[in-house]
Amino acid sequence: MKKDFFLQVAVLGLTLVISSSTATAHEMFLKAEDYYVEPAETLVLKLLNGTFDESLNAINRERMQVVSLVNNGRTTYPPLSAWYDAENTSFLDIKTTSPGTYVVGVSLRQNIITLSAEDFTTYLRHDGILDTLAEFEASGSKNEVTEYYAKHVRVIFQVGDERTEDFSQALGHPVEILLQDNPYDLTLGESLNFQVIYEGRAAGHQLVYAGYQGFQRDGVDDGHAVSLRTDENGRASFVPEAKGIWYISLIHMKRIEDPDADYRSDWATVTFEIR
Repeated sequence: MKKDFFLQVAVLGLTLVISSSTATAHEMFLKAEDYYVEPAETLVLKLLNGTFDESLNAINRERMQVVSLVNNGRTTYPPLSAWYDAENTSFLDIKTTSPGTYVVGVSLRQNIITLSAEDFTTYLRHDGILDTLAEFEASGSKNEVTEYYAKHVRVIFQVGDERTEDFSQALGHPVEILLQDNPYDLTLGESLNFQVIYEGRAAGHQLVYAGYQGFQRDGVDDGHAVSLRTDENGRASFVPEAKGIWYISLIHMKRIEDPDADYRSDWATVTFEIR
């Protein structure tokens, strides 16, 4: 069975550090060439599997379970044949139509990996899956761990001047980050509200991260700008501290009763611009 690069790294017990990263090294993001475009333009989207700045590998089409585009209340499904690869990155061209706030999402099929207890701990710590890390360390387990995992990403961009509610549309992914505010109506200093949904229900007390392109801590591009938890209704908010291309990300992991796996994780990110 094929494995994502990030879990191959975990098997080797390595911690990948990329100096140009603005996020942990194993996430997936869907980004736009431009976040403000006009109707009847062709917009290039790129799927990065690695960091917010660099993709470590292109995504096999067989891994893509659903690709969806929502604008003006209508959902369409770009064919997998429309994707193309270059330099470890997968690309999709979107032809815009009527004005509005568009959302495009990609959901990958579930995959599986087995790690030693030591490598599993390293992976949890590196990717900020702190609740599972605390539980696993408290258990004292030295057994191998098998995990199902899948990634689900979306990008929000603005076409023309008219704002629409499509940006908050659920796409049917197992876990979703749904913005409650249109990012293209916000000005710097205003709160951005969102809700996390897992399998159709509010994901309370979920650890969530946010950051932006070019963020630095102590002069180094490393880590997230924001760390927070959702409330019991799966809601949270933060005030973006800078203009630029932002992301919100999370990893929802839970222990499962399954003959083939011990844990299941679903990764989610959403990307947009704050001006």
